[in-house]
Parts: sequence; structure tokens; C-alpha cells
Amino acid sequence: MSNTWMVAVFAGYFLILIGIAVVRARQMRAMSDYVLAGRKMGSFTSALSASSSGTSGWAILVFPALAFEHGLQEVWTALALVAGIWFSWQIIAKRLRRYSIATADALTVPEFFERRFEDTTGCVRTVAAVITIFFIVFYVSSGLVAGAKLLDTVFGLDQNIGLIVTLIAVASYTFIGGFLAVSRTDVFQASLMLVAFIILPLWVMYVTDHSLFELGESKAGFWNPLTDTQDEPITIVFLLSAFGWGLGYLGSQRVVQRYMAVESEAAIPISRDLGTAWMFLVYAFALLLGLVALPALQELGRLDEVLHDRERVFLVVTQVFFHPVVGGILLSAVIAAVMSTADSQLLLASAIATDDLPFVRKYAQGLEDKARVWLGRGLLVTTGIASLAILWIMGEQSVFSLVALAWGGMAAAFAPVTIMALYWRRFNWPGALAAMVVGTATAAVWAYYGDVRGVMAINPATPGCLFSTIAGVAVALATRPPSAGVTELFDEVVGGPPRPASD
Repeated sequence: MSNTWMVAVFAGYFLILIGIAVVRARQMRAMSDYVLAGRKMGSFTSALSASSSGTSGWAILVFPALAFEHGLQEVWTALALVAGIWFSWQIIAKRLRRYSIATADALTVPEFFERRFEDTTGCVRTVAAVITIFFIVFYVSSGLVAGAKLLDTVFGLDQNIGLIVTLIAVASYTFIGGFLAVSRTDVFQASLMLVAFIILPLWVMYVTDHSLFELGESKAGFWNPLTDTQDEPITIVFLLSAFGWGLGYLGSQRVVQRYMAVESEAAIPISRDLGTAWMFLVYAFALLLGLVALPALQELGRLDEVLHDRERVFLVVTQVFFHPVVGGILLSAVIAAVMSTADSQLLLASAIATDDLPFVRKYAQGLEDKARVWLGRGLLVTTGIASLAILWIMGEQSVFSLVALAWGGMAAAFAPVTIMALYWRRFNWPGALAAMVVGTATAAVWAYYGDVRGVMAINPATPGCLFSTIAGVAVALATRPPSAGVTELFDEVVGGPPRPASD
């Protein structure tokens, strides 16, 4: 009976998403509508879409698991993430929106890089596209794993079948509705995620008999933000790793694309504040959930259900403490977290493959607008299948490890390049190319040795951004400065009035 209720709730939830996609699909007339919604996203939509697309299954499965295992020290990770989204809006959004319009209305970040630097070789755009798609495949894989864990926990579904079902669910409404549908469903899904995170820990605290803070007697340091669970002071390695999670918002292309799509520069401060507030609430209650879940499950003798896989904390708590109808609604938040990121990733990959990979772009240029949209849809499905194949090749993976590689790698490859492109007049395309390659290589090495203790345990974004910046600055200064046309456009964009979005 409980499974019947769950299926009914999940089906109703999915029908809502499909309905939104169908309605929004009618508004698509060109590739710019499919990729950036015609640059007409309002403040509320852009705020929640940017924030929720940057949270994913990591926020709803992994972060509570980190708090469950490490205690209150994870507050520093939460603060880094909230600060990261605020700084990303503050230093990137306005200038990137204006600059991308000035560079012949660039629709993707790789396209913007090529036109910003007047790179006639095509190297910057191609390398940026390949790196982006590489990390997207791993990020989509993390969403598929999160979805499969949900289906396994609730229905006992085989992992491979769960991966396939999750991919079909995410790809279907993204395929239909494009960027506008994804953004609108992100608003709905962001609201659901926040409600679920507020309800779960507060209800658990209400129904638990013993004081939650009694845990401190048996697990020293758990409730102290300045110590680990062995009651030792938190290390610089931990703080640098937390800092790296925040850096991800400066390089995540699915997030910065929302900045390019916002309807006006005047809407950006409102979007920044709304998005930051949402992030603060989500991570505050996610942290609280992880903290209260340990003593609550221990009290009921259900702790063993989580210890073998801590990423199931949210799922087990929901099943243990709620009726199947309410639990189904709350577990829909997991679907929301997975879909709000995976759909954005798939859409971004299809847009970049269509517009920025040389051999595909050459073919796409000869197509009419509607045909290009269909080409983008086909590449979207191809990316999803590639993500599924990666998981089958690699075997069982945690959401944490996949997101650490994809989130940290994207930050290392693109955060320094994006910021220097927007703020450094002297920056040129050889410097941008060097920064992307070095950042990607550094992040890949760090992610590969991520299970090693010590400095290699730092989130890949931190060392990746450091070495990427050094490489970009060194190569830019060692090579010819940009042309007069490039610097003139830079001066115009930086000092000129806001540019209207092209019709």
C-alpha cells in the first residue's frame, strides 16, 4: 500500500513537470529561445533557477550526510556555498550579461570567450566546449546515481533500472520545453526542496524523546563548529576544501547562463538577494537535518539503515518519520534536486555541442531555426546516454565523488577565465586557453586522488583555480596583448550604459 501511495505522488509530480514543459514549448521559435529563453527571465525565476540548478542531489543527499558524519563543522561548507552564490551574482552577472550581448549576442560561454578575445583559430571555443561537456557528463551521472538511490530505497529497484528511469524522467521534459521550461520547473522544484528541508528536521526534533544535544556526551566535538568529531581543531585542509565548494558558483556554466538570460541588469540585485536567501535557508535546514538525524535514528534503533551509505540519510528519515503520502511529497524533493540540476546540465550540453563544437556547428549553421532546436534535442539525449554509459563503465560511484570532480573541475577550468575576461583588459586568448587547460588538469589529478588524506583531500576547485589563475596571467603577459578592437569593446562594455537584449 505504501508503494502505491508513493507511485501516485511521484506520478502526479512528474505530470506537473511535463505540463509546464508543454506549455513553455509553445513559446520556442528559435535556438535563442531554447538556450536562453530569449533573455527574458524575471528576477524571481532567474534567482531560484540559478540557485536550485547549482544544488542538485548533492545538497539533498550528500550535504546532510556530511553533517551526519562530521557534525557542526560542516557549517563552514554551508557558509562557503552561500557566499559563493552571492559573489557569483555580484561580480559576474551584470558584466557577463552586458558583454555577451555586446559580442554579437553570444548564447554560450564558449561562444562568448571566442568573441571576447577575437580568437580566429577557434581553439578557445573548441577547448571550452570539450571541457564543459566532459564535466557535464559526470555531473549528469551524479544526478542519475541520486535518482537510482531514491528508487532503490523506496521501491527496491535495481540500480541499473533506476539509472535508466531517472534519465528518461529528466530528459523527457527538458527535451520538450528547453531553457524556459527548465527555468520554470526549477522555481517549482526549488520551492519543494525548501519546504521539505524545513519540515523534516523540525518534525524529527518534535517527535524525538531525548535531547538532541545529549549526543555530545558520546561523540566529542560533534556540536562544535571549530572541532571535528575527535574534538580536534578543524584543519586548514578542511577550510580550503569548504572554500572550494563555494568557488564552484563562479565557474558553473549552468549557473552563469542564468545571468545571461535575465531580462535586465536592473533585475540582477533582486535576483542575487532572492537566490542567496533561498540558498541560506536550504543549507541551514540541510545542516540541521544531518545533525538531528543521528540521535533520532539511534533512538529508534534504525541507525544501521544509514551507516552503510550515509547519502541515504534524507531518504531513510523521510520513510521512518512520515506517512507514505507525506513521505512521497517530501521524497519528491529528491527528484526536484536531481532534476533541477540534471535538466540544466543536459540542456547546456546540447546547446554547447550544437553551437560550439566545430564539426557540429558547421552542420547546424545550414539548418533553419526549428531544425537546430531538434538537433539540440538529439544531442541532449546523446549526452544523457553518455552519462549512463560512464556509470556502467566505472561501476558503483558515490554522488559525492562525482560532484566533487564535476563541480570542482568546472570551477577550476572556467572561474578564473571568466573573471579575468570580464575584469582584465590585457587578458588574451592564449592566457584563457592556458588557464582552462591547467585548471582542468589540476582538478582531474586532485579528484583522482580525492580519497587520499592531507592536501590531496582538498576540493579540486581550490588548487585548480589557483594554478589556473597563475597559468592564465603568466601566459597572457608572455604573449602579445589583445588587438585594439578587443580593448575598445572592453572599454565600451565596462564603462558604457546597459545594453538592451537583441530582439
